[in-house]
Amino acid sequence: MGEEGNPDPGTTSTKADLKFENVNVAAVSGPAPARRLSNDHNNHHTGDRSAPSRNRPGRPAQQSSSRNFEFVLVTDHESKRQVRRHAMRQYMHQRRLDSIARLGTARIPGGGWTPRSGSDSQVPNSSPSLAEEIQDEPAIKSEKGSPSSEEDHPPPEKAKGPSRLLIPKLHKVKREEGTSPSSLAVQKPTPKTLDPLVTPGEGSVRDPFSCYPIPVSHADHELIQHFVVTYPSMMYKFADSIANNPMMEIFRQFALHDGLPFQAMLAIASKHRAGVEGKTESVQSLTHKMRALRLMNERIQADSTGQYDGTIYAVATMAVIEKWSKDASIERMHFRGLASMIRSRGGMQGMRISSPFLEKVLYWVDFSCASKAIVSTSLPWTGAVSATPPLDFLDPTIHLAVPHDSTTAEDSESLCETFRACEDFLRFFRRLRELERCALDAPYTLTADAAPKRINYFTPGTQLYTILTMLPDYDHGIRDIRFIDEYTCMACLFFLAIALHDCYLNSTSLDPYMEWLSMEIRSMNPFANPSITSVLWLFLNNGGYPPNYRGDTGARCWIVSRMVRVAKRLEWKRHGTIWDRLRQVLIDFIATQQECALGCDQIDANTLAARQRKRLLHVQEDASPSSSSSPPEYFWNEAQIREDILNFSLSSITTRDVGDDTTNIPVFT
Repeated sequence: MGEEGNPDPGTTSTKADLKFENVNVAAVSGPAPARRLSNDHNNHHTGDRSAPSRNRPGRPAQQSSSRNFEFVLVTDHESKRQVRRHAMRQYMHQRRLDSIARLGTARIPGGGWTPRSGSDSQVPNSSPSLAEEIQDEPAIKSEKGSPSSEEDHPPPEKAKGPSRLLIPKLHKVKREEGTSPSSLAVQKPTPKTLDPLVTPGEGSVRDPFSCYPIPVSHADHELIQHFVVTYPSMMYKFADSIANNPMMEIFRQFALHDGLPFQAMLAIASKHRAGVEGKTESVQSLTHKMRALRLMNERIQADSTGQYDGTIYAVATMAVIEKWSKDASIERMHFRGLASMIRSRGGMQGMRISSPFLEKVLYWVDFSCASKAIVSTSLPWTGAVSATPPLDFLDPTIHLAVPHDSTTAEDSESLCETFRACEDFLRFFRRLRELERCALDAPYTLTADAAPKRINYFTPGTQLYTILTMLPDYDHGIRDIRFIDEYTCMACLFFLAIALHDCYLNSTSLDPYMEWLSMEIRSMNPFANPSITSVLWLFLNNGGYPPNYRGDTGARCWIVSRMVRVAKRLEWKRHGTIWDRLRQVLIDFIATQQECALGCDQIDANTLAARQRKRLLHVQEDASPSSSSSPPEYFWNEAQIREDILNFSLSSITTRDVGDDTTNIPVFT
């Protein structure tokens, strides 16, 4: 039963009991079963595989149609049963091979590659299609009862003619009804895909669905998997759910539709891959970086205002790469160009309307940028210069008097913008403290102890408290990059502080907001704490508001970005003590609201005792001795904080009233 007859005329089988003939069955649909070849016929034609298709003898025309096996009567009933069993086994085996090929084409890249001569790309109309020839190879091996491998096929001889095209061996090409054999030649890779100047790496072009904007080789195809899976899981710990991984959405929305962001994606993936391998750079990362810069320069000449989302994303990605390379000057240059493009698109307010997902990505990049690479004090809010959203603690009318003969590193307008951001930063904390005191003195109703206990969502032991107070140290893949987790944590704390400020202004409780955030964190991973970046994306998804809330025009994200930029100026001042103090002050604001149930009308005895303790602490702070020339030190010495933010010593300080607050205004004299 192991040998079958040869279908070619003039060749007899070693067994006369069984022979196979090609018959046309109209009722059979789907791919036709493969031809069975004898060992002598297989050995005879093995050397002819690498020859050009035009030199091969033509096959009978009936082979291009559907084929099936015909059972021939033999001597006894047992022989017929064995023949029928063998044919059915081979048919089921062929169906399994077809299923594996379909799954492999859709999900898993093919492994082996069989070189063919360049003349194979020109398929004459009279010759059979490549689909039949490729389908024949697994059938030959399946006759021996084992999967096909490269050992059973001797390597083809080296072609002396034109350059070779690389054809995948594991992916079976199926020809649909009505498709001529010549149409397969159109679907083959064009000579442009083999251009070494387009993409580096060894191996053939890997684009089974022809959906990539630029040709990708086998080595570079692995970078896509690294960008979508390895890079986010190592750098940001996006390992809980693919739905919470923004890299997949970046790949779908930007990279797949434009060659420039696709090349930038390959650049950042190869950079991170080099870091994982213990290297600062690699030949692959440098090559992709240079090509991304070249494409970006060509794009900027035609799209200098960043009207395409892919252009803005590519510039932001290159800034992230330079942040990893610790080159603050180049990173600053990219951020300066990024700010100019955003202003041309109507600022971050306009980006929220035209490209909501790109707005989130830009804020994410801005939160994690290096402190020395900050350009101005905020991303452009609108197309106008120095425009700010209408928030009660922002005062765009403050001006810093700078004499014309002063020698400073920045121009006077930049100094005025920095000074306004500094004063808004300090005013926010003073304003939040005043609102907290008003909430402590608000009327309340004391409930019985039997009433349902209120849940404290921000206490030691809860997931949110643990995530924001204890940042784990892990391998990011890039050395000395842990500061991005510190910046991300500071951004999350400011999101909570801004939400608390709005609740105090509207005399409402922060409890529904904290409940939503805690439930989202628990849904990510009920058994372990999600990463700090995963929590940040909970805020970014709807501009810092819960999903069922209307939200705003993006003002909350913008003010958080501005606050984090100002806070980064304090990161390494006074040996890092100011940075730690700032984070603790934000944590205390949230913990006080949760402990004292501020904004709630009904409280129990324990909550009342907590409010009394907090009021007593405020009285003690007000009674502390302070200098007559400076305001009380609520959290820190504001004069020192102001000097640390502005990066110069104040020669003199004058005081004037701005609204309800008393603000110190430095003036150069």
